Amino acid sequence: MKNSSIGIKSIFTVVLVLTFLIPINLFAQAQAPFYIAFKAGIYSPQSSDLDGFDTGFNGEFAFGFRFHPNIAAELGFGYFNTEGDKTVVGATHVARKNYDIDVWPITFTLKAILPYQRWEFFGLAGGGLYSVSIPYDVEGHHHQYYYYYDDYDSVLGGYLGAGIHYNISPRIFVGVEGKYLWTEQAKFMNIEDRFRLDGIIANAVFGFRF
Repeated sequence: MKNSSIGIKSIFTVVLVLTFLIPINLFAQAQAPFYIAFKAGIYSPQSSDLDGFDTGFNGEFAFGFRFHPNIAAELGFGYFNTEGDKTVVGATHVARKNYDIDVWPITFTLKAILPYQRWEFFGLAGGGLYSVSIPYDVEGHHHQYYYYYDDYDSVLGGYLGAGIHYNISPRIFVGVEGKYLWTEQAKFMNIEDRFRLDGIIANAVFGFRF
């Protein structure tokens, strides 16, 4: 009786796993394995280092390979930005620092995909290298002065997210995706301030399979 119970549980487990691993319809199986995707949306800073900074633009280009109906890998190249001010109060002066932060990421992403008819629901995880350019200017209020710098750093980051694709045809798809980014703290030669780029990235997606 005990062995029978174990066998039933084993069969149930296998069936449950196959339900998620085997595509729900042949539409997903007919898709070409390679794809490119263009993504455009927003970057919303969430780090305390960027408190009060603006929501900026995010854009990405991804080259993907779907090596299993339920698993895909992407190599991505992108850009996002944000802008904000910091006020520095010294013993004899007050200065305003305006930062315009530009970031160029190179990323690698793994996606777990659950197809349903023409829809695909997926979770994603990945990371990459984030090259940071930080043009900024400083303006003094009590003692009038103004100067400009442009500094650079590269940091590592990782992210988790999810999204939905809709297959217009076996080759063309559209969708939306979102992810939360964590990074190391960017440090610069001429700037005392340090910045983690943690934030929310949300994109509309247009893709083509080949």
